Amino acid sequence: MTIYRDNFGVPHVYGPSDASCVFGFAYAQAEDNFWQIEDSYLRSIGRASEVYGDKTLNDDLLVRALEIPKLSQLEYERSTPRMRQLLEALADGFNFYLDRHPQVKPRLITRFEPWHPLAFARYALYYLFLFEETGIENKQIRDAAHEQGSNMWAIAQSKSATGHAMLFINPHQPFFGAGQWYEAHVHSDEGWNMSGASFFGSLFPTIGHNEYLGWSHTVNEPDVLDVYEETFDNPNAPLDYRYGGQYRKAVEWTESIQVKKDSRMAARRFTLRKTHHGPVVGWRNGKGLAVKFARLEEGGQIEEWYEMTRARNLAEFRTAMSRLAVPMFNTIYADR
Repeated sequence: MTIYRDNFGVPHVYGPSDASCVFGFAYAQAEDNFWQIEDSYLRSIGRASEVYGDKTLNDDLLVRALEIPKLSQLEYERSTPRMRQLLEALADGFNFYLDRHPQVKPRLITRFEPWHPLAFARYALYYLFLFEETGIENKQIRDAAHEQGSNMWAIAQSKSATGHAMLFINPHQPFFGAGQWYEAHVHSDEGWNMSGASFFGSLFPTIGHNEYLGWSHTVNEPDVLDVYEETFDNPNAPLDYRYGGQYRKAVEWTESIQVKKDSRMAARRFTLRKTHHGPVVGWRNGKGLAVKFARLEEGGQIEEWYEMTRARNLAEFRTAMSRLAVPMFNTIYADR
């Protein structure tokens, strides 16, 4: 595996396999901005308070309530051999970078795990993009959220002076934070040849083009979430909630979160619960607010994007997208 840098510093990763390119892509990201990778991941696994203290405690609680770490570990365990290979290659790339650069001192994550990028995918989609659509108040989330939009144009061959289709990609994301773009190119002997951009901590570019086709995403507002008011009014069974004319029993568990206090850590314990609708993430007028997100439990977003990057024509691209694992975004497409 070899990493070439062009005149703009953009890494071009060449390797014998897709996994080797993911390894190199991870290493290049770490060279350019290890701080952002670790920041995005520690937020995704619900441990930001170990670095930032009380100001990210609500964020960690939401990540734990949505069970992002647990769901991501389960998704890794049931992943196909190919996806496990890619996920492990990313973690290996980050860990190899740390082994080769002992002067780099992580603030928290001293060893990356292959389920971490799955957690980051959930965090990016469900926290950064979708949670504020629930209307549930969380001041820290709203303060951290940035309203973003994007513009893309696809021009048909018949409208192009050159006789070739054209695709203009103009995504609007912040310069800083978990949603900033990273540009790269991966090229493997297995036929993978993807150039584009993704967020720091991703396995490969998720928008851009290969030698056959290109695409990008714009933000949209699909109906992919619901908020349920749950009535807990049984004094003899506090976990019972009304459903129809009967009661169901919620699941309750305890999360321990380490919170940085000056130079020490203080353990804070919180009791969380979920109904069959989803996790209870807030209370309003004495009723629990449970949220249900499309594809939160199932995952599969990274695998869908991977198949999109390997598509060679519109039919294969449609097949990749037919998984419907990515719960939002418009997709603008053109091919040769």
